[in-house]
Amino acid sequence: MKLRDHYLRLRRHFPQAEDGQALAVALDELAGVLDCTHRNVTLLLKRMRAEGWIGWEPKRGRGSRSPLTFFCPLEEMLFSAARELVLRGDLQGALARLQTADSGPGLQERFHRWLGGYFGHRSEVRGARRLDTLRFPLSQQVASLDPAGTLFTADAHLVHQLFDPLLRYNRVTKTLSPHVAHAWEADLSRLRWTFHLRKGVLFHHGRELTADDVCATFARLRGRADGSLYGWVHRRIASVEAQDPVTVTFTLEEPCELLPQYLATTRASIVPAELSEQADFSRNPVGTGPFRLSHLDETLCVLDAFPGYFQGRAHLDRVELWHAPGLQEQERTRTLGSFQLLHNYLLPVEDDAGSWHQVQQQGATCRFLTFNLRKQGPLASPVLREALCTALHPAKVLERVGGDATYAAASLVRGDAELPPQQTQDEVQPPEACLEALRRAGYAGERLVLCTIPQYERDAKLVQALLQETGWAVEVKLLGAEAFKSEQRLQADLLLFSMVLDNDAELRLVDLYKSMQRHLEPSAKEAVAAKISTLLGETEALRREQLLLGTEEELRSRRLLHILYFKRLKTVYHASVRGISLDSLEWVSFKDIWFQTR
Repeated sequence: MKLRDHYLRLRRHFPQAEDGQALAVALDELAGVLDCTHRNVTLLLKRMRAEGWIGWEPKRGRGSRSPLTFFCPLEEMLFSAARELVLRGDLQGALARLQTADSGPGLQERFHRWLGGYFGHRSEVRGARRLDTLRFPLSQQVASLDPAGTLFTADAHLVHQLFDPLLRYNRVTKTLSPHVAHAWEADLSRLRWTFHLRKGVLFHHGRELTADDVCATFARLRGRADGSLYGWVHRRIASVEAQDPVTVTFTLEEPCELLPQYLATTRASIVPAELSEQADFSRNPVGTGPFRLSHLDETLCVLDAFPGYFQGRAHLDRVELWHAPGLQEQERTRTLGSFQLLHNYLLPVEDDAGSWHQVQQQGATCRFLTFNLRKQGPLASPVLREALCTALHPAKVLERVGGDATYAAASLVRGDAELPPQQTQDEVQPPEACLEALRRAGYAGERLVLCTIPQYERDAKLVQALLQETGWAVEVKLLGAEAFKSEQRLQADLLLFSMVLDNDAELRLVDLYKSMQRHLEPSAKEAVAAKISTLLGETEALRREQLLLGTEEELRSRRLLHILYFKRLKTVYHASVRGISLDSLEWVSFKDIWFQTR
């Protein structure tokens, strides 16, 4: 790569030189361009000549000028340099290389065509083995692969590939199935739960998983429970004890019928006791999953199949996830042919042909607002909260968000039940009526602060625009994910959240309502707390759903919770892909994928 860089510096220094035409140049000048000695310049020129990039006929005598001919066009060298960086795993460096002034749109188009061919499925025969690799881009960097610390869906999906929880939960059938634990039971009091572990479940470093690892995992989670996702579960757990190497007992302070569901989440994945407290565990994790991490940096995450996986070896040998912001969007404007599989992608009508298929995701994501009544301000008035919600009517929001992936639904609990279009249009007020209602309610132009995380800035700006059009003064404040979990967010009037309504939807809703209690008015806080307490002791799933619906209705009727929109996307895959099934996070499970070759 360094030799290519030297060539590029040299070629840029002589922009007037035509390819294939010799020009006379002194060795002193070349040494100045390449910032090295005469001896090193001579060595570099000989190497470039051996590569066929230049012609060089050195003449003897100090100060003499020798003929130098460029054979490799500048754009060709830039393309080769970018391609070499990709092959070395540095996609970011390659993309940066193409942002130079002498890299025209034609070169970038060519590079993206080549890169598209590099992504997707690749099969290579080595001796008696066929090695199958799947490469695809990620729009954001991998932040953490520690099950206890994941904040983003993409990270949680990778954790799902690297680790295993005690149980699995199927949201469609609403049933739990054995996983690391092959059986479990609760006593009559519902306070003592016993889990029986499979024998022979191996961690990636070769040691067998035991009950001690389960105990250490939950002691670790308990120590991080404050402010963390599902931290409230641990406040109900009195102890986790190993009865023998393959038997674990959870003893509860009070009933928690969502404990088994929690034990099926990626958050509750089992980690090795002796490694989990290492400082770099989030970047160098060791689990029991179908894949193990073999490489992770800012650009590239590589997963290799784990031959000893207790549920059977994956068909793929390797999965490479490349941090390529914007690349997937660029590819959508070109062709689907570059990829065999894309997550969260809507198939264009013109491409919806026999060679492509879609998997309809069962879950959805929802964007919504909550009102912080701990802060003194205009939103303490229920009349003004009503006016604000009217200004953010779902039909108006959907119109601004756009796309056929978005929709309105009656509730968070039944977020996959889409409302018909005519129903979403009911009671839409024109801006003039909203302005008049705001004036009558006594709003004096006080500035509201709307807080969210950077990933949802676009939605926050949309809300800001709609409110400003109807007379509200709104400032958007962005906090990092960790800061947003803290008390800092309670300095805002409005909080914009996003929730994934996936396998863990029931847990997530309880988590939301417990979190909201920090900024509710006392009467609402008491009502929500009572419903959630009843729910956690309820054994019947239908009754728990009714309690969740009642909690949501309580909050929405008081204008303390306002749903903006739902979004459901599809996973698109080529006809050559086999074994497609969506896991709990609405991603394709890598373990069962295989490719039909011709």
